Amino acid sequence: MEKASSTQPRGSRMISRVLPPAIRFWLTTQLDHVENLQFEVQGRDREILSGHIPEIALSAQKAIYQGIHLSQATVTASGIRVNLGQVIRRKPLRLLAPFPIHGAVELTEADFNDSLQSPLLGEGLYDFLQLLARSQPEAAPLQAVLDSLPDRTVHTHYQAEAAIQADQVILRLQPKVPTVAAIAISTQLSIRDGHRLCLDNPHWLADETSTAPTSIPLSDLHGFEIDLGDEVTLIDCQVADQKLKLSGTVRVLPTEPETAD
Repeated sequence: MEKASSTQPRGSRMISRVLPPAIRFWLTTQLDHVENLQFEVQGRDREILSGHIPEIALSAQKAIYQGIHLSQATVTASGIRVNLGQVIRRKPLRLLAPFPIHGAVELTEADFNDSLQSPLLGEGLYDFLQLLARSQPEAAPLQAVLDSLPDRTVHTHYQAEAAIQADQVILRLQPKVPTVAAIAISTQLSIRDGHRLCLDNPHWLADETSTAPTSIPLSDLHGFEIDLGDEVTLIDCQVADQKLKLSGTVRVLPTEPETAD
């Protein structure tokens, strides 16, 4: 569904003909993949024709953004300023100012596993393993492996697998080489300062195939942070059976226009 909703008839046909396709094209260029993308533009013709879009309500399924997989996304963007005059002359849509997106996203267990391959979570995983190697005797041999990795990624030595069970995330790292030990961690999640996901009450699973009772508290890893960036403000994080639900705000920044050489 693509819809431009306005309160005046004059100019509405032009808005509905030009603006939704331009928005759809811009959205698809920002995402690696998306399905069932639906949105509705809200605002008066006079505002929209000036390049100010008061609000866009959007929903999508199976979206991938910078390697992060999302099964569901329902968001509202507000205060959007674009180069509509140029769009009418068949130029690409371009943002002229930052704007906020409010809403909620949902990651399934499969999404989480796919997202572990992203650069964002990959670097967070590397930092996590560095701290784990220093704090947990069973993981001490891991330090030699990490020191040999030049690009802050563990994917060359480990296959990362995640499970979402009750209120916990279970992370298992299966070694690709026999000289490296397997790792299994359980943890709860919390939010700090709006843009950091933190580990709460993490445990080392002595038996990597079990979640209890053979677990050892990892007090040094309690509060470990994964920084999602200053443009993110999370307000809620829910961990349920096989799903992770996040809600909050993301501030979208315009990119610099490309210049000809």
